[in-house]
Amino acid sequence: MRSFLSIILLALCLQSSFCQTSPYQVKGSGEIWWYGGGFSGIGISLLLRNNVRPLNSDQIQSLDIESVPAFDRFATRHFSATARKHSNILWLSSPALPILLMADRNIRKDASAIGTIMGEVLFVNTALTLMTKEIVHRPRPFMYNPDVPMSEKLKRDARLSFFSGHTSTLAAFSFATAKVWSDYHPDSRWRPAVWAGAVTLPVAVGYLRMRGGKHFLSDVAVGFVCGAATGWLIPHFHRRR
Repeated sequence: MRSFLSIILLALCLQSSFCQTSPYQVKGSGEIWWYGGGFSGIGISLLLRNNVRPLNSDQIQSLDIESVPAFDRFATRHFSATARKHSNILWLSSPALPILLMADRNIRKDASAIGTIMGEVLFVNTALTLMTKEIVHRPRPFMYNPDVPMSEKLKRDARLSFFSGHTSTLAAFSFATAKVWSDYHPDSRWRPAVWAGAVTLPVAVGYLRMRGGKHFLSDVAVGFVCGAATGWLIPHFHRRR
């Protein structure tokens, strides 16, 4: 994590004199739709949350691991507290990625526009993630693990496996950061390293979530795609035409 951030910071500093014109355009009327959609989605998810009830012990006992696709069963064998702790650290650190962009002088001049775009990435991705969780109600992998205490399985959160919010959030921020930096420096030799880091971070947090018994592979994969798409598309839609 530290080495990747160091590479990004160095690249930003080295390239700070290459770009003179902002590639983005932020319009008030358009931003209302992005933020309005994000806030509305989050609000709807909070209303849907009232309909989610924890599974009772009989329902938990009736869960059949054979109903889980073979490629997803890996996660049912794990419940690592260390993996969950490390995944939370990565997740909580994700907002630092777009902040690193401010090390670039030209990007810093467009701080208000970049901040607006990153805010939209956050709210739209959060809305998509929460709404899906509250609609699907998929039991988490540890629900199928007989070694996990029943007290953990009886929590409402145990039914919110699909899809991985940690993965989608980190993918959204890392892809948005890489996209913005690449748009300011389209000819930079650092682009492969920047995009490699953008892919690696959400993959790492997704793996930790599986090791922690919190998510299936399919949860992580969908979270990655959703977050990456949000992080790439929103800056793209703000490009000057």
